[in-house]
Amino acid sequence: MIKIGRNIRDNFKYIDEVEFSRKNKFDFIQLWYDKNGLEVTCEGDSKLEFIKSCNFPTILHAMLDINELSQHACRLLEIAKSLDNKDLIIHPISHTKSTSPCILDKFSREVGKVLNIFKENGITLHIENNSKRMPFFSDSTDIISVLKKHEDLEILIDLAHVEDYSQIKEIVRVRKPKILHIADKRFSVVHEHLPIGSGEVNFKYIFSEILYDFNGTIILEINQDNKSIIDSKDKILSILGV
Repeated sequence: MIKIGRNIRDNFKYIDEVEFSRKNKFDFIQLWYDKNGLEVTCEGDSKLEFIKSCNFPTILHAMLDINELSQHACRLLEIAKSLDNKDLIIHPISHTKSTSPCILDKFSREVGKVLNIFKENGITLHIENNSKRMPFFSDSTDIISVLKKHEDLEILIDLAHVEDYSQIKEIVRVRKPKILHIADKRFSVVHEHLPIGSGEVNFKYIFSEILYDFNGTIILEINQDNKSIIDSKDKILSILGV
């Protein structure tokens, strides 16, 4: 069954984003986490308790350097369990500009460590691909290499991060995603997230020829105005026939 959620826009109050999402029938909201912890604009001393008080489903998205994964694993687990999340997204980055095999091997080892922690607690780990703006974990060969080393690791494909349709096909041949990040883009631009229909991505082609049996979770990463978000949701669900 398709579920569709959305990210929280920067500098928007959490309660306002929740109410907008609830009113427009989104299934959940994506929480942002980085080395500084949860990035949520809310009232009170405890962000986590405030999020829980809003009583709206969530998924946790953590952007962390590969050297930060292990040190944040326990806190991520604590948050995920507190919010009754069964899935966790890690968006890996590397402040080391090198994309050498040594860096990739280190990342794979770190993934293995945290993967086991989450798996033992009933949480599925999804790793997100990068755009070429962050060369690390953006190349199909690197992504596939890590996936093949970890059978229980899931791939979250960000369709606004892919280079072309062939890259999606290459990844899907190894592991089909259960979660997608969706936004439009122009292929001549290294990194952007546009409302659906404002770029060049052929979502009809993707869902009819590549991800034709997709039945998982969609997260819209649209940061523009309310209408753009609602229209994007309607367009994607129409393409999927939902």
